[in-house]
Amino acid sequence: MRLSIWDIYYALDYDNMLPLVQTASPTIRNARLVSSANLSDDAVYVVRAGDFLGTDADDTLIMHRGDQVFVRGASVEQVFDDVCDVIDLYYDWERAVKRLVGTDHALQSMLDVSAPILRAPAFVYAPDGSAFALSREYSSAIHWHWAEILANRGITSGRLRKLRDSINLPEVWKDSYPRTRRSAMGEHAYMHCSLKPHGRMAGHFVLFGFEKPFYRGLERMVDILVKAMTEHMESCYWLYNPTSHLADVVAHFLEGGDLDQGEVDLLMRALNWNVDDTYRVLVVRERTQREPVLLSNLLTDISRKLPSVIVTFIGDELVVVENASRAGRGEDAAMQIAPLLRGDFVCGASMARNGIASCRGLMAQARHEALQCIASGSIQSRAEDHCRERMFEVLRRDDLAPLYAHPSLLRLKEHDEERGSALYETLRAYVLASFHLSDAARALGLHRNSLDYRLKRIREIADISDIDALSALPDDAGLMYLVMSFVIIDALQDGKAGEQADI
Repeated sequence: MRLSIWDIYYALDYDNMLPLVQTASPTIRNARLVSSANLSDDAVYVVRAGDFLGTDADDTLIMHRGDQVFVRGASVEQVFDDVCDVIDLYYDWERAVKRLVGTDHALQSMLDVSAPILRAPAFVYAPDGSAFALSREYSSAIHWHWAEILANRGITSGRLRKLRDSINLPEVWKDSYPRTRRSAMGEHAYMHCSLKPHGRMAGHFVLFGFEKPFYRGLERMVDILVKAMTEHMESCYWLYNPTSHLADVVAHFLEGGDLDQGEVDLLMRALNWNVDDTYRVLVVRERTQREPVLLSNLLTDISRKLPSVIVTFIGDELVVVENASRAGRGEDAAMQIAPLLRGDFVCGASMARNGIASCRGLMAQARHEALQCIASGSIQSRAEDHCRERMFEVLRRDDLAPLYAHPSLLRLKEHDEERGSALYETLRAYVLASFHLSDAARALGLHRNSLDYRLKRIREIADISDIDALSALPDDAGLMYLVMSFVIIDALQDGKAGEQADI
């Protein structure tokens, strides 16, 4: 740590001091009684004022570079001792703060030991407004805003919403170095700095100037404190995971609640996400017929291992929201969670889709996959591995769907089942090859002449004149109907094969 002349000036307790400060460069490391020809930038010098001013008065000068503080009516020895005590105060404080990194209740303890340095009430809060730490030595009577913070152990969602609407809160949250601002909550200043362990928004430090202005250079002291707090958060990151403090907001949204644009903007900024990123949702259930009891520990384990995801409880399930766009190579959440599941849990993973709004549907998809795990006895199930089966399953539920399929395709399917032929498969390949004979023949492993013969047989058995018309004059709607007819019939066939396998 290096101090400036202002740090010493404001910490001394003399009634009659006159600062004559030009630069206030923060380079002081120690104090010396007698100046020499070789002045050090690291030292502040305490000398008898009369030696410089030609007086006999018992006054003292504190000097550093071109800066001076004139102390009237105080001896050199007394001022020197007090200056040394001030320097020791700052260094002892810095060491005390750094020793607290990694300890229990470190943020509160850091605030407690910082009271003589800050000299104003301070508040450390999570992105959702809840308190991490509060200054203990200030009563609620100091200001109505402080009273409200003390009463609620933080900022209520209603008050946070008013702050968001009255000031550009996302802009304020960009403060990476302590910055003094004018309050929208009254006629006073406040100092703010965001806490960003590993570069992620995890909290905020606020110092309130209710009673008097901040002393010059206080920003440097707050920066030391904020850096120690950030280091502590990094050492115990699972306790200060920013996603955990925003989990309630995300859970509210996933359960069907509305978020206004301002709340979405704050959420995205705090997580360093974008609404148009690609998202995936995982649902984890405990494998038990009784009340689940192990999910809380699993939430902690996932938060430690994957600090960039959001983990929250919704009912008896653990829901994980992953931003697949921001995940690095090898950071697939489902893969990393798998070793934590063991035999106690099952996990369903959704497809990846663009847009945070898609997460509601993705959660339902992940829940379906988790239920499939319970039914099959597996530990994990990914939606991307079951796209075909799932779509066929949906189609088979509609008893009317086969009745709307192209009748000629149904006729060919029945003919193949009766005769053991492959005319339906041939027509399907022909259509999916966009009516290119060579491509269809290659897909079927046939000679083109053989394909010509099969198409002739198809025209003898079923009326495909409308299909031939599509080959000559393509129609998107007609092609879509034809393709969907193939899908419906294939789904029915898949269901029959499944039933036979069960038998």
